[in-house]
Amino acid sequence: MAISLDDLSRKLPIGVQSFEKLIESKCLYVDKTDYVYFLANSGTTSYFLARPRRFGKSLFANTLRAYFEGKKELFEGLKIYSYEKSWTKYPLAYFDFVDGDYSSPSTLITSIRIVLREFEIENGIQFDESFIKDEIEKDDDKSEGKKLSYRFKYDMRVVSEKTGLKTVIIVDEYDNPLITSENLTESKKIYRGFFSVLKAADKNIRFAFITGVTKFAKTSIFSGANQPEDITDDERFSAICGITHEELTDNFTPEIEKFAKKKNLTFAGCIAELKRWYDCYLFHEEGENVFNPVSLFNALNKRDFQNYWYETGNPTILMKRIHSGYYDFRHLVNDVSYPKDGLKSYKDDDLNTDLIPLLYYTGYLTIKKYDEKSRLYTLGFPNNEIELSFLNGLADEFYRAPNSVMGFNYGDFLSDFYSGDVESLIGRFQTLYSAIPYANDDNDKWVERDFQNVIFLVFTICGHFVVSELHSSKGRADTIVINDKFVYLFDFKIDSDAQTELDQINEKDYAGRFKMDNRKLFKIGVNFSSKEKNITDWKVAE
Repeated sequence: MAISLDDLSRKLPIGVQSFEKLIESKCLYVDKTDYVYFLANSGTTSYFLARPRRFGKSLFANTLRAYFEGKKELFEGLKIYSYEKSWTKYPLAYFDFVDGDYSSPSTLITSIRIVLREFEIENGIQFDESFIKDEIEKDDDKSEGKKLSYRFKYDMRVVSEKTGLKTVIIVDEYDNPLITSENLTESKKIYRGFFSVLKAADKNIRFAFITGVTKFAKTSIFSGANQPEDITDDERFSAICGITHEELTDNFTPEIEKFAKKKNLTFAGCIAELKRWYDCYLFHEEGENVFNPVSLFNALNKRDFQNYWYETGNPTILMKRIHSGYYDFRHLVNDVSYPKDGLKSYKDDDLNTDLIPLLYYTGYLTIKKYDEKSRLYTLGFPNNEIELSFLNGLADEFYRAPNSVMGFNYGDFLSDFYSGDVESLIGRFQTLYSAIPYANDDNDKWVERDFQNVIFLVFTICGHFVVSELHSSKGRADTIVINDKFVYLFDFKIDSDAQTELDQINEKDYAGRFKMDNRKLFKIGVNFSSKEKNITDWKVAE
């Protein structure tokens, strides 16, 4: 695809999180300003919205900022332009925690101080700590976070007395400093102190909007009176971020047409592929399906179906949970059930190790079905991109030698599968197991976890048709892998012997269903030793 200057006339907003920059640069914009007007004028003081990373939260928060700063000229031609009449400029504090190194809690303190200082300069406030000395002395909590809370409360009172206006507070990705902190207890303490201002200074707050990936317990934000209204799973706001099917065709038809032409697809065929790769996020059972906007825009820009989500890396919080517990990831392929009330009430804390809601909030699972009687969701991977991202990321992060920057070498595994070189394939598995740092744990359950998950990940990531523990009339085979030339029929066992496993394949006639198949069939018995923590024996029959 050659560079075309025509593309400059329709610029996609890739990497643009500033609403002002987006409008001034004349990027394409999917109009979400009706949500801005509704939230700002609903009568509710504060809101919380959770969405996965790279899903448009920052752009929406920044759009709110421009609106409350009264920048009328930026909204000309958009829905809100005809709704709003006053365009009042409010005092505004914008806490941007999207980027930055918050491993040390002191960085969090510094970031808050910077925002407060900017707020004071903007509003002509000369802060003196003696103004709040008495309040601090009477408070049992004399933490730095609480001191900053009193300071902000004072600032908002002063600006209200000067201007008659209440303050707008926007906190973007509030949980990033917690997720990346190396002292979570201390970072939570800072938040618990500082964000108590949302309740203590409620009378001087015009509007507050907080975004994040998930809720954290023990931060004072989501407890007690006056906590933000959570619109994360509100049907009315299911499409507040992301791109709906209607928005796709209404706003990006020229881009789809060029994409379809390049890929020799019909217009409808191109949309179908875009859906398969980037669509099907559902944040309420009766809401609208939406595309991941970052992945969609990259695909339209490059006119290529790629895994753009994976390039952004995996959420730190998710990897921490996976490393700390046991989970058989094969269960996710066929979807999982989870109570609706469990998702709604979920808060991450030090003791919570439930992986399913975290996978949902970080964007790796979405709502597929809902049973009204049981109040159970069926959750699954939303699309092809996310399934590949999760499995690739899991392999790279979880099964990597301590001094290696590379995870699986998928190309070598694929080469063996397509050439029928079983000996080389087993050898690669042995090399992989020997490099897993977690296999040094003597707990049999953890060893079995590594054994099962590695096999599953390799087969699935390599893009083969995989059936784990496929049932037949006489028993079940562990894994069947099929490509256009070969059928691989595996039976894996721990602390057995390969001949026994091979005999079982024959006795149970696992290969019976492939008798009329023209592809070459391998029956492979594999033994994994829990003592050696590796494959020690295997036999192959054709």
